Amino acid sequence: MKNTEYYNNRSRRIYIIFMATLVSLLVIGIILSPLTWKEHPIEMITQISLMVIVILTLLYFVKTNSTLSKLIFTTISSLYVYIKFWTYPDTSTMYSFVAIIPIFTIFLYNRIAFYIGWILNIFIGPIFVLLITFTSLKERFTYIAMDPVGNILEFLAIQLILLFVFLQTETKVVALDTYHSEIQHAKQLNSIGQLAATIAHEIRNPITVVKGFAQLFQKTKKMSKDEAFYIETMLKELEYAQIIINDYLSLAKPQTETIQVIEVNQEILNVTDLLASMANSHSIGFQLNLKDMVYTKINPIEFKQVLVNLMKNAIESMDNPGYITVNLEKANGYALIEIIDTGIGMSQETIHRLGTPFYSLKERGTGIGLTVCFNIIEKFKGKINIKSKEFEGTTFQIYLPIWDIAQ
Repeated sequence: MKNTEYYNNRSRRIYIIFMATLVSLLVIGIILSPLTWKEHPIEMITQISLMVIVILTLLYFVKTNSTLSKLIFTTISSLYVYIKFWTYPDTSTMYSFVAIIPIFTIFLYNRIAFYIGWILNIFIGPIFVLLITFTSLKERFTYIAMDPVGNILEFLAIQLILLFVFLQTETKVVALDTYHSEIQHAKQLNSIGQLAATIAHEIRNPITVVKGFAQLFQKTKKMSKDEAFYIETMLKELEYAQIIINDYLSLAKPQTETIQVIEVNQEILNVTDLLASMANSHSIGFQLNLKDMVYTKINPIEFKQVLVNLMKNAIESMDNPGYITVNLEKANGYALIEIIDTGIGMSQETIHRLGTPFYSLKERGTGIGLTVCFNIIEKFKGKINIKSKEFEGTTFQIYLPIWDIAQ
């Protein structure tokens, strides 16, 4: 099966062949040039020197394929074309080459190099035309001096076309990269789901049996402190193992309960009541600002799972006493639920990785909980945004389509 690396290498090979062919044509052009060493030594030395530098920068790009090599190659190539334009005033096609200089950076697909070359061309092209039109150079570049306004407009039109091509190309490349990432993410989740199903059948029942016997031992009155500690530790570890299995099962086992219209306000109240004792044990309270009565159509069990997961994370992120604020309001056809804590916060890099399977900030986290939350909300045409600052806190914003109960 041909993978992304194959096509990247293929694209690179095509580019190298293209550029090598172009350089070969330029070398032939110098050999067959009407300029002679005797009459034009400076022009010949300049062209050959630039040609050697172009070849060296091409080799450097082939070896490193770095941003620096692309910038150097673009700069040297542009400079070469500009000089060729002034050296051969009778060759009208050189003006066209100047106009399409930014196309090199489209092939390279480097945004910085493209915009540098494009902006320079926007200024340099018209300046060339004006310089030729209002100086004695018009006698050498007659094809430009005959219609300066038309040449400037044509030059600028070509720049706009190149900008359009680059933006469209960039958009398609970004879209393909995003699609590729989504496919990889889906493959990961599928693998996790298959693994979860196996784990559930092979491990869940034995763990339940062991946990049951450990609980029976715990009720025994004749037990030393050490024995009681061992039993308690066993039960805690078994509980943790069951949490891991349940997290994986959330990905593997689709909910079959009926999707229904629910009152978001009431669901938030139910979950905050459920987590009140856990929050109180951490000296944390809930502040509810439920401004609007809002309805949405969703699986109520999965929705509760999302709220519980995010609110538990908020509680666990706060080292000091404080409040978790839960806001609910309408926002452009969506029910916006904000869960705001004053905990340790996160960096932008961490935020970017949230929702990735197996990535967890907890010491003993599975890295599955948030993945499940993102999947549930996306499944019901919503989205989750995250805002956070380190040592200041985090805000989770849940957007779900509003359901009009009148319909």
